[in-house]
Amino acid sequence: MNHTLNRWQLFLLTVSFLTGSSLLMAPNLTSFYSKQDAWLSMITAIAIGVLINSLWIYLLSLYQYQSIFDIVETVSGKWIGSILSLIIVYYSLHLCSYVVRNVSNFMISSVLPDTNAWTFQVMLILVSLYSCYYGLNNIARVNEFLNPIMAVLFIASLLLTLNRFDIRYFKPVMEEPLTKILQGAYTTTGFPFIEVILFGTVFTYVKKKKKLMRTYLNAIVASGIILLITIIVAIGCDGYYMVSRTTFPTFELMRAINIVKLLERIEILIAVVWIVGIFAKIVICFLAAMMGLQQVAKHHSYGPFLLPAGLLVWAMSNHQHSNTMEFTDFVAKNWTLWWFTLYILLIVVLIIGVILKKNKRSEP
Repeated sequence: MNHTLNRWQLFLLTVSFLTGSSLLMAPNLTSFYSKQDAWLSMITAIAIGVLINSLWIYLLSLYQYQSIFDIVETVSGKWIGSILSLIIVYYSLHLCSYVVRNVSNFMISSVLPDTNAWTFQVMLILVSLYSCYYGLNNIARVNEFLNPIMAVLFIASLLLTLNRFDIRYFKPVMEEPLTKILQGAYTTTGFPFIEVILFGTVFTYVKKKKKLMRTYLNAIVASGIILLITIIVAIGCDGYYMVSRTTFPTFELMRAINIVKLLERIEILIAVVWIVGIFAKIVICFLAAMMGLQQVAKHHSYGPFLLPAGLLVWAMSNHQHSNTMEFTDFVAKNWTLWWFTLYILLIVVLIIGVILKKNKRSEP
């Protein structure tokens, strides 16, 4: 199990994590509340995401970027630290189950409606567990190879839709009250800008940590810009009314691409981009959970925990919500508060550790 990373690989993994599951859903979640001002909601969400992650990464830097599991045990002691570690493990597996469910919802509603959802879930979980078994460096190298290809496909797909772009879809600007714009920002602050705190489990494996903070924050800004451009293109081509009433508006946007009857159904390209990002996100969630279980069990390897965790994720993904609407409603209304609770808990622990001078000052 190779767990080494360079800063470029960290940057690409962070971008994949943030844009993976958000690329298709962010336009819907923001425009539902703020309508044609969804782009303002996304800018607000990016600003909030950068602020909360700046505090997070700064506090971790005071601990020389140790794993968050080591930190909570050092600050809180063995028993309380183990409880906190298990809470992080649960959040990781819970997020993983939602991402897996999101993929199956997308596949059976938009791509292969006659296929059983379990088919996609089981295949995705098994491949993710296999990658997780070989360590962080494995997914980092795969992601590093695929990212440029995915970037080209994504940019090309967006460019092919610009012939339908109409600036009038954004007028009047700020017609909605500020509360609606903030409500639109609320949904995308948790999904995905707070979820990314799970990278606190892998910073310790970055080889050169001198500019790690800058790399991490730059990745968050870059991801936010990608999501912002996606929202602007989606609303500019289809209008907020259609975007806010479609679960996966980015994918539906690509359906209309038709180049002289030669290139049709190329919306699958955006699905490929999305699933590659999803894969990276699921592996990071599994790795975070496995490292936490290994820390609590004091085991030499997390290998024995992989299959049980995969089975748990599969079961959770199928039993937490009965349908897609219930799933989307929970994410829109409760997801940010759910993740902000964990964020505040960990921030308090980190601050207490600094006050009690339990943050180690040795060279990393």
